Amino acid sequence: MAMNQQLFREFMDEHVIPFKIKLDDFLPVILGVRRAGQIVMPAELPDSGILGATIDDRFRQKMAGERLPGESLTDFLKGRAVRLRRKSRIQDLRFKLQALRDIYSDVVEKSKSYQVYMYWIDKWGLQRKELESRPTIREIYIFKDESAAVELEELQDLRKDIRYDFARNPDPSLSGSFRVFPEEHNAAFLKKAGRILGFPACCIDRYVFDRSSGVLSPEVRASNQIVHSESPDGVNDYAYFTKDFFPCQPDCPEAVAIGRAIYEAFQGINDELAGSYLKHVAANVMLVRQYPEIIQKRMAALQREAGSEGVDPLEG
Repeated sequence: MAMNQQLFREFMDEHVIPFKIKLDDFLPVILGVRRAGQIVMPAELPDSGILGATIDDRFRQKMAGERLPGESLTDFLKGRAVRLRRKSRIQDLRFKLQALRDIYSDVVEKSKSYQVYMYWIDKWGLQRKELESRPTIREIYIFKDESAAVELEELQDLRKDIRYDFARNPDPSLSGSFRVFPEEHNAAFLKKAGRILGFPACCIDRYVFDRSSGVLSPEVRASNQIVHSESPDGVNDYAYFTKDFFPCQPDCPEAVAIGRAIYEAFQGINDELAGSYLKHVAANVMLVRQYPEIIQKRMAALQREAGSEGVDPLEG
């Protein structure tokens, strides 16, 4: 695909969108090398820490019956009336979930950083679809292929069904990660998500096997493969072509082909961008190597967040 050089220069000069997001999510989709990219909100916004703290603070205010900044008196009184009418655990839970969704919309979607992302998605003529992972966590998928929109609707419906079934039949013996994200252990969900993102079938199958085996997680398995590789040639950086991706093997031919295709597409724009991508995939290798520690810290933070919200992470 021919690149609009003026638009490309303006995009690369946009300081709000981190360089790695441009390399991982925007440019490969714009150039037609990847089917879709996924941006997690607000985690992948540059001011995610501030936005997250603001959400937490406003939720505490809401639960204390205080009027939120910028909230109209009418909305405040309506919200208070709903809060006072809560009589059951289900009503209380629904009230909290809706409060979190409203606060997310007010804090994240009105933020300058979020609006810059949306501006550039539209500017490049990309389509987007937002899926709710939790009331205050959204996945923004960007794509060109219209069929991806239908598949994403199916993915969201599948996630809701999985969570509903799990909530009705909870198993206290399961791990914390299963309780927070039960869909991450469902083969149908994982395969559909992987296909939407354009991951190789062999890597999707290995990821599903790892998730269901209960022996080694994909993160630990992929980390071990790098650590215990018998030779430098056993790890091909191109196989780690994007974030949060774990090839079935460190030199998987299918994954390497995607990485090379992205590199060649970038090279068609300029050598500097292609050189930056080589550094990027090398950094991805190091990240996967360290991923088990990162996952442990992330899950601990998520559990703390769920506890502070007073909301069961399975709901919503």
